[in-house]
This record gives sequence, C-alpha cells and structure tokens, in this order.
Amino acid sequence: MVKVVVESDGCDVRFSKIAPFSLKDTLMCGQAFRWKSTSNDLCAYTGVVKGKVLKVRQEDDCLILEGPVDEDTVRMTLDYFALDVDLGEIENKLREIDPAVGTAIDFAPGIRLLRQDPWEAMVTFIISARNSMPLIRRSVELLAEKHGVPISERRQGDSCDVHFSFPSPKMLAEAAVEELLECRTGFKAPYIREAAERIAFGGFDLYGVGDLEYEEAKSKLMEFKGVGSKVADCILLFAFGFYQAFPIDVWVTRIMRYLYFDSKKVPLRVISEFAHEKFGDLAGYAQQYLFYYARNKLGPEIRGLE
Repeated sequence: MVKVVVESDGCDVRFSKIAPFSLKDTLMCGQAFRWKSTSNDLCAYTGVVKGKVLKVRQEDDCLILEGPVDEDTVRMTLDYFALDVDLGEIENKLREIDPAVGTAIDFAPGIRLLRQDPWEAMVTFIISARNSMPLIRRSVELLAEKHGVPISERRQGDSCDVHFSFPSPKMLAEAAVEELLECRTGFKAPYIREAAERIAFGGFDLYGVGDLEYEEAKSKLMEFKGVGSKVADCILLFAFGFYQAFPIDVWVTRIMRYLYFDSKKVPLRVISEFAHEKFGDLAGYAQQYLFYYARNKLGPEIRGLE
C-alpha cells in the first residue's frame, strides 16, 4: 500500500503520489464500460460509479476529481481507482517474472485494476460474451437509461446534465425479458433476469462471494447461466480484487499462444494452469497488460491464433 496525497485544488480534489498511473488506459482497457471522454485536448472522462457522477482528468501523474464533491465521493474515488495499491512494485515484479510482460507494461504503464460494484460487473460481463466493446457499452448504458434512477447534476450556470445509476437487482428482476432485449442484450437477456431475481430475493449472497477462497468463489459464480470461466474471472478480478484470476478471452488466447506455446493451439485449461503457475497472485495484472498489448499493438500479427 502507498500513502496517497489528497489535496483540495479550488473546488477540485487532487490525488498525487500515485504514479505509475494512466487514466485513459485504465478506463479504456476493457474492464469498465460507462466512462466517456469529455475533452479532445485533455485526458478527461465522465462516468457513473455507485450512483455518483464522477468527472475526472489526469494532469501529469495526478488524478483530478472535479468538484464540488463531498468526502464520501473522495474516499470512493480513491478506492475505485485503487490508488492505494503500489502499482510500481507490481509492475517491477511482473518484469522480473517475465520480460515479455515487461514489454506489454512498457507499452501502456499505469493500468490500474478498478474496484467495481459486483452486481454491475456481473451484468456487464454477462453481456460481454461474444460481444464487442462498443456494443457492450451501448447495452450497459441502455440498461441504465431504461431501468436505472436519473441523477441530475447541476454544474455551472443553469445547465443540468442527467445521468443514470446502474439498475439494482430488484429493478432488473421486475423488468420483463422483452424489456431487457430492448437494451440490446440479445440471448443474455434471460440470464440477466434470472440472476437479478436470484440475487434480489435472497437466493444468492453476491457480495459475500468476496469472503470466499478463489476457487470456491469462482465455482459459486459459475452456478449462474451465462457465467462461464472467463466471465467469472472477470467479476472476481474487476469487482472483488481476486488478483490471481486470469480471464481468458480471444485476445488473451492469441497472445498466450504467441508468447508461450510457439503459436500452437492448446486447450484453455492449459493456458490457465500455465498463467496461474507463472504469475501467481499477480496473474490478473499480467492478464490486463497482455490483453491491452495484444489488442492495441500486436493485433494483425497474432490474429488467427484463437
């Protein structure tokens, strides 16, 4: 853990001593889908986190939370971005484990693993199956607009921006499957509805998953339709902080075959076992750097290595 410096900067709040940190890569790397760029010139984004509208930007190695905001929002922002994690130490350990991961880190250093709400992460990654990032974003935003609670935020002058909180399990449990289909959720609509009903009405303690050991937690999540190994690992990694989780999608499959298996086709189970043995409790961090590097740098070179 590191000691983050939190200071008022007019109405804004400045978080410093957090390097390495890349706001853009952290928000655009495929772990969260409700952030939108708000400036062509600045690294600035607006998103909805746990029912609050956050407006953030990066200046040098600092994160700026645009205000005015209360102390609870400041604490939530620090926690959400995991600013207390010594990411520099983690990146150095991964470089020591494998220079190939070091190359991926050097391509985009400062990617932090967000601490997201488990329910929103669960729905988001159910939707992510066989889907592209733009379509995932669209579906998640439609769910919020049609079934969430409006959040009106008055800023300067008389302008008032309206955002929407992510709908609770009860809200989605009360929605018809047809209404969920209108949010472009496709064949995942009944999975979302079934999960919402089970969680909303006491059939499953989703937030208690964080108290379990990794293997048991993953097994519990995979009881849900639409939650396979990859989706379960995404939920565990991006919401519960199980950093040993190693989600394997098509891009991770490609780069793992490319780097470690002479581009030969191997079962996902073999890739998973290899990653856990090689990276241990930092497997999730390795996965995120490798995923981002594969998708944004090696794309054409490794395409076809599914």
